[in-house]
Amino acid sequence: MGARFYKCDDDVRIVHIGKVLLRTSDSSYRPSIEVWCYPPQQKNGFHATAFSNVPALYRGKIINQRALTEHHFKSGEHRFSVNDNLRKSTLAEFPDLTNVASVRNKESEQSAFVVDRVNTPKLVIPQLELARVLFYASSYLSRASLMSSRLLTDFRVDVNFQRDYANIEVLHTSNFPPSAFNDSATRAMLSWLLIDKNAKRSFESIFRYFSTENHLDVSSGYKRWLFHFDPPQMSGWSFSYDGRLDSSGRYFLVEKITDIEINAQMPFRIYFHNPSFTHPDDQQPTSGGKGPEPYEQPEEHVIDDDREASDANQAFLLGENTCAVRFKHSFSTTKATKPKRSHRPDNHQNKPKQASDTVSTNEPGSDGEIPSADMGGGMQDCTDHSEAYASRFTAFNMMVKMLEEKYACTIIDTYTHELDQVGRSKCHLIDSGAKRTIRCVVVELNGHVNYLLEVDVTGLSKWLSTKCVRQIDTRNWQEQFSRIKKGVVANSLSWPTQDMDAMFGLKKHIGISHPKSVEGHQTGIPTESILDWAGRVADKL
Repeated sequence: MGARFYKCDDDVRIVHIGKVLLRTSDSSYRPSIEVWCYPPQQKNGFHATAFSNVPALYRGKIINQRALTEHHFKSGEHRFSVNDNLRKSTLAEFPDLTNVASVRNKESEQSAFVVDRVNTPKLVIPQLELARVLFYASSYLSRASLMSSRLLTDFRVDVNFQRDYANIEVLHTSNFPPSAFNDSATRAMLSWLLIDKNAKRSFESIFRYFSTENHLDVSSGYKRWLFHFDPPQMSGWSFSYDGRLDSSGRYFLVEKITDIEINAQMPFRIYFHNPSFTHPDDQQPTSGGKGPEPYEQPEEHVIDDDREASDANQAFLLGENTCAVRFKHSFSTTKATKPKRSHRPDNHQNKPKQASDTVSTNEPGSDGEIPSADMGGGMQDCTDHSEAYASRFTAFNMMVKMLEEKYACTIIDTYTHELDQVGRSKCHLIDSGAKRTIRCVVVELNGHVNYLLEVDVTGLSKWLSTKCVRQIDTRNWQEQFSRIKKGVVANSLSWPTQDMDAMFGLKKHIGISHPKSVEGHQTGIPTESILDWAGRVADKL
């Protein structure tokens, strides 16, 4: 689902993200943040937006995108070593911020972290941009970071270190959007924030600085605060980014973090509990009576910062934070659900109502005027879930093993990712509500790198052919793989052939048909058929 800002023109680019603002006379707690755009939007009254919208804000972002495309001059990646230090500084350390004096003056005072590198440009990272990726997976967490005890009153955490699992109870007082718990990336980031001491210490530093400093700059009816925080220890982490070099080539300004790998030791299994987490039971649904009133989301939401959000609806997820996240040491997170009898509505019940397109990302409350929404739900979970979903790829994994043993192939890498929702499609889900997955195996034969892709078709009567992608240039594979994952869902569990033609060329991706499955067989496919399958795959490598 898309999101638009109602006070903003189409196709405006963010050029400055400034101070956090808090009205001195506001009876409700609604922090906002300064946003400057090009073309300027002051004539529309758009000079700041709710702090709840921070998950969607970064330099170079196109607001209300119609014709323009986002453009950053350079990209790069960095792996943090034990000796790397995130030195606190300001954006003034980047020599070529802008030629516009008013913007340059405001930008230069913003907090930054600087990574001093040998024989490589220094990285200048806006502190808010790092926080956006680490902590602001949702509007809820954006607001929580400026409150002292929100996470303590909304969640109860119990970690069993001996048995390597944790239970997280979502308390009835919590305003965390229930639908966000369907998103694996959101569950993973929230788990990390609640359990990992390194993450908690960094997150809590935001409120500590905010609460002690926001009274130091008061003017025109606002308390004003320059965002800053203490970073987590990041040894063994890596991240990818977009931005630009200065004219000397000695400094790189990170405008957008696109991908981050977190090095953290977490319990292997984490369960979220709440009475609202249910799944349909096997009994016949009840008929008639009063069921929950169905609503259908519009294609696009319009965000109105000036109005209060109602708590009468479950917050709509707008999916505006699109960073990819992975954990170096994988762990699984699941909702612990209870069976619930489904409801069959009366035949005369109306079709789902179209929900209002105007929403608020402010804190939901009983006095709210319009439906609530949350910027969360868009992070891509790129953590390897191979162990958790191994049973879905038993035959495929046997075939890959035969490639090694009988055809002298070298397996370079393997990983399994969950498929995310695209638009209104539900193809990414199986009947239980769990996500479908896609497995990638990187195979080398005679010096050539190939990517074998297999889609999980649990509960379906059809197989999707194994896809072999022959790659010469592997530098953009992660971005290409992300497009393939979205395309599979958008094409109703079919390969996005046209998009793959554009990415790789007409004969650089090949479908290899599956052997026929045998009902009741342990792997679904007889062993002799798997050997034949391996031979046909090897012929295409």
